[in-house]
Amino acid sequence: MNSVPGCVVGSQVRPFQLHAVTPDLQHEHIQSADYQGRWLALIFYPHDFSFVCPTELTGFSAEKPQFDQLNCELLGVSIDSLETHSQWLDTPANEGGVEGLRFPLASDPQGALCQYFGVWREVDGLPNRGLFLIDPEGILRFAAVYDLSVGRNVKDVLRTLDALQAGGLCPANWKRADGVLDTTSLLKSGRVLGHYRIIRELGRGAFGQVLAAEDLRLGRKVALKIIVKQDDQTEQQLLREARAAAGIHHRNVCTIYSVDTIDTIPTIVMEYIDGGSLADLIGSGFDHRQFRRIAQQIALGLAAAHEKGIVHGDLKPANILMRGGDEPVIVDFGLARSLHHIGVVTKVSSDTGPQFTVTTKADVATEPEESELNLDETVVLHSNPVEPATVSAADSNGISGTPAYMSPEQARGNRLSESSDIFSLGLIFVEMLSGASLMRDMTALEIISALWNADFVASLTEKIPHEYHNDLIDLFAMNPDKRPSAKEVSRRMVEQN
Repeated sequence: MNSVPGCVVGSQVRPFQLHAVTPDLQHEHIQSADYQGRWLALIFYPHDFSFVCPTELTGFSAEKPQFDQLNCELLGVSIDSLETHSQWLDTPANEGGVEGLRFPLASDPQGALCQYFGVWREVDGLPNRGLFLIDPEGILRFAAVYDLSVGRNVKDVLRTLDALQAGGLCPANWKRADGVLDTTSLLKSGRVLGHYRIIRELGRGAFGQVLAAEDLRLGRKVALKIIVKQDDQTEQQLLREARAAAGIHHRNVCTIYSVDTIDTIPTIVMEYIDGGSLADLIGSGFDHRQFRRIAQQIALGLAAAHEKGIVHGDLKPANILMRGGDEPVIVDFGLARSLHHIGVVTKVSSDTGPQFTVTTKADVATEPEESELNLDETVVLHSNPVEPATVSAADSNGISGTPAYMSPEQARGNRLSESSDIFSLGLIFVEMLSGASLMRDMTALEIISALWNADFVASLTEKIPHEYHNDLIDLFAMNPDKRPSAKEVSRRMVEQN
């Protein structure tokens, strides 16, 4: 009976230690920690001096330069003793040896590691042929067990290793030149991602897509936020921020059910909100009672996030969905701060205020018109031209958010706080009351520049309707410390109801 593996693909490999013989016939103590930061191909085989083993091990040895290019070390493992390994490594190939082998052979005399990886054969006390690819973090990414009579195809192992490192979905017969599958084009109605059946697309933006889907396990409708593939650091930051936002539990904040990588795709599973956004309602007008009710609920949701120490950073009508058409639900907490850049901006202070020099995402020589920076779209602008995918709004020299809803400190690239969301909240409330954005006649860069000016910020308060002036004026305070808390704003909205 074959042994049951103690490690399965996708799990952390338990630390192990072995004694091995190196290609120059030195005895060496090897442990799994030695391979941290590199890939490791563990090659289990039954016995030295057998018929098939020399051919496949020398086949791996011949392709070692290819494995080196893929940052992958090779380690052969059998139940033979170190003395037998040494003898075999010192025997020419025409005499049944593997002289010249370019990687070490480890000894597992009791078969403990063989049993852990599930290649041990109880019936005859031998290991099957097994191949296991372990990534630089110690996660088992590939496992294959072969009958003793069949040698391995080294080229196919290289292809598999190359595909695992490609960072995407790789179909059958994949080659590096093929590129990975375009997951965006595959996520269509009827497809299944993990245990979610896609119903339709709800929208898309700089970060990727939002899809309506059915949770096949729980039988409920959900929204899937698919994060477009980015560098690993930014991708992990996005997922960390989403996990932090999952700690917010409030009726006026969209519930995040899970944050994970599903079928290689970074995915945030959220509550499905059956309604449009607040942006769709602005312009049709709100009566006093309706405005105060909606404003109070938005402030309560924001207060729940702030109590958890979470800042939105991109609060705007488009990020407030209306459950059932009349109950506001804030979405995208913690996500807006790390979205893809629309542009990179070099900021220089001068006597007349900030000056901006614009370059494109691709850092090309031409400069786009200011109108390319949509005042209603989330942007990330940076004061030092850097690779866009590495920038977060938490950086002290970055500007992120939607220009028409930024706070003054946000426009300066300062670190965001709960008070930054309060300024955005004030802009939203006045827009709800007036029916149009306070910045509608300005370009994105004009807005950012104007927000540096205290007189301009003070002029925004002139747009507040008289009956709401006392409730809303300090939401526009230039000094963040002078703005009220979200909880205080919610109290004010109820007070005169």
